[in-house]
This record gives sequence, structure tokens and C-alpha cells, in this order.
Amino acid sequence: MNSDLLQKVVKSQKYQILAEIKRSQGLSVAELCKRVNLSYMGVKQHCISLEKDGYLDTWRRPKGMGRPEKAYRLTPRAQDFFPNEFTNLTCRLLESIGEVYGPAAPEKILYQIYQTQTESMRAKMVGTSLEEKTRAFAALREAEGYMAEYYFDTEARRHQVIEFHSPLLPLLDHHPIIKEMEERLFEAVLETRVIRNEERISGLYKCTFSLFPTE
Repeated sequence: MNSDLLQKVVKSQKYQILAEIKRSQGLSVAELCKRVNLSYMGVKQHCISLEKDGYLDTWRRPKGMGRPEKAYRLTPRAQDFFPNEFTNLTCRLLESIGEVYGPAAPEKILYQIYQTQTESMRAKMVGTSLEEKTRAFAALREAEGYMAEYYFDTEARRHQVIEFHSPLLPLLDHHPIIKEMEERLFEAVLETRVIRNEERISGLYKCTFSLFPTE
């Protein structure tokens, strides 16, 4: 998708729909109406168009009572609308570095990058309680393009940061060690044990970082 077309789409109602679905595990037309402030038929027509273009697919979501409802979710093609800046180039650079300097070199570079990022984020942190720090950290990750949100799991009584996008998605696939480095980044900045759990369904991405404070 060329940059001019992408800029036009980002400002459109269709992009609003895609962005709301991105921050979920799938939404019905009725749920989308409440989020994007459009009529039922308006949302439905946009969803049908996006599905026809290959950016959405549907599934039958179970309900507590009654028939399963139709929900829309993103396809892998919809990732074109969300930033993955420079990751393909970075993948090629790391591959070349590995060929020239040995297979351990890319990991060493990534480790150094995450060390630097850890110090940078520590300097930006605000708050004293764990909740305040977690909210602040989620805001920093949101600003970096991770579509991050603070969440409190009332059943487990646990603070979480939930991310619905990763600008590093191609890198994650080429260098899975980044997943561990992200976990260590959270632990170093929030000063508590963190467990990272990643889910991918069709074009949807959800990564939950759960905090386990030490007693």
C-alpha cells in the first residue's frame, strides 16, 4: 500500500473501525457502533466493504444465551494499516551482521538496544505505587505505537499491560529472543516479576504483560 493511500485511509471511518477491532479480540457491528459513533447500517456497510477487500474476516462468537453472534476481526493483510516502521530493513541488517560477524552478533546488538531503552524509559517514569508506575509505563508504550492499555485483572488481583500491536512484529518472528528481552524490559522498569503472554488469531495480536509483585 503506497503512503498517499495509507494517509487517506488512516483519516477515514474505515480506519476507525479497523483500529477499534485491533484493540479487541473481535467486535460485532453493534459493539462497533458504540465505539465509532456511526449508525448500525453505516458500520455494517464499512465492515462488508473491508471484508470484501480482504482486511476483515468473520467468526461466530459464542454468547451466554441464544445463538452465537457474528463478530469481525482483522486479517493479516490489515497489518498494512498499522506501523511496522523499518522492521524489514532491520531484519535484513541483522541478518547481514550475523553473516559477517557470526550468529551471536545480532543478539548482542539487540541486547544493547534493549539495555539503552531500559535506561531511557526508567528516566521517563512517574508515580510511586505499582499501579501508577504501570499506568505510566503503558502510556509510554502507547506512545511508541504498541496500542498499549493498563488493565487490572479483578479476579487475579493483578496489574497488567495489554498491547494490541507490535511495531516489531517481523523482528519478533525472525528473532524470538526479543520476546524475552521485552519481558526483562518490563521487569527492569517496573521493578517486579513479569510474565509475557502473546496471542495471535487471524490478523489480531494481543500481548499481555502480567505483574507479579514480590512480597
